[in-house]
Amino acid sequence: MLSRVLTFVVVGAIGLARRGPEESVSTALLARFGAWDGIWYQRLADYGYDPTVAHGNGVAFSPLYPMLMRYVHAYLSISYVAAGVLISTICFFAALILLYRLVERRSGTRIARRVVWLTAFFPTAYLFSSVYTESVYLLLTVATFALLERSRIVGASLVGVLAVLTRPTGIMLVPSMAIRIWKDHNRRVSWRLTLVLAPLLLLPIVYVAFGAYLYYRTGDPFATQSAQASGWGRGINVLLVLGLPIAVLSGLVIGTHNPSRVMYIADTLFAMTWAVLLIEGTLRRRLPSEYLLYGALAVILPVLAGTYLALPRYGMGIFVVMWLAAMHVAERPVLERVLWFAMPLALVITAIVSLGFDSYTP
Repeated sequence: MLSRVLTFVVVGAIGLARRGPEESVSTALLARFGAWDGIWYQRLADYGYDPTVAHGNGVAFSPLYPMLMRYVHAYLSISYVAAGVLISTICFFAALILLYRLVERRSGTRIARRVVWLTAFFPTAYLFSSVYTESVYLLLTVATFALLERSRIVGASLVGVLAVLTRPTGIMLVPSMAIRIWKDHNRRVSWRLTLVLAPLLLLPIVYVAFGAYLYYRTGDPFATQSAQASGWGRGINVLLVLGLPIAVLSGLVIGTHNPSRVMYIADTLFAMTWAVLLIEGTLRRRLPSEYLLYGALAVILPVLAGTYLALPRYGMGIFVVMWLAAMHVAERPVLERVLWFAMPLALVITAIVSLGFDSYTP
């Protein structure tokens, strides 16, 4: 609750400071929550995947979140930004409750509290109340694993489908779900196991079906990838994945030779942090293999797009990474005391730099 109060005070103040002469106070208070990618989601909620809008680059974004915005906008007669903020904030609270219960079951109350705290006060956590998919995706991925813990495979698969429709990395749930089901069936291959695994096919089927729909609308069988390349200059780069453990060096080189991209250092620093946490967590077996595999794949997939851009926010939405971070914090009381003051301050500074000066792309 405190993180959301801090978020709304800071982002609302930025909106008021940038308020236009014709803009109402209520609109200004929420305006900056709809910045950056939020602009694209508003367009999708309004126009759908119209190839004539914004050079057709809206196909780079997944459909579930803008669909929810459209329905809430119509039902409550509120702006698209207000609809997005409402959806994101409610889903964030639900995600934190579910995350707490999931972590508490395996790691205890102490770790569960720290996971929730780290997630809520992460430097880019203001996006959990913005017109971004972070909250919805976090809720759906946590819910998928929570259902798997109770052996509700069909339910987990259906929720996983929604995760795929929220963000492409949702497809990375499939191998992790398969491993968990295989382990629950005594690690034996059988016809019964094949039948139990069958619901998981829903995730790739929906993934391909959405791609087919975009092909129908745009005539491009790789519409999403083409939009990412033309709109954001992203393309497959395996070398960036291989360089994740020393990613900060890449950021230092880019920042040194191109001062306008000095904020890229922050992106690469967090990319390296996520990689180190996952590698160390795997070596020490801090979490079951299905969790660690999902965390690794969810980091690797966006990096394959050829950039470390947005890795801070991607990482905060991967609950496995925050879970591993919470374990380290719990082991180091001094670090915990430092973070107790540093993280809320970092959240405020990041919001101001990103939304107040438009100098950092979250």
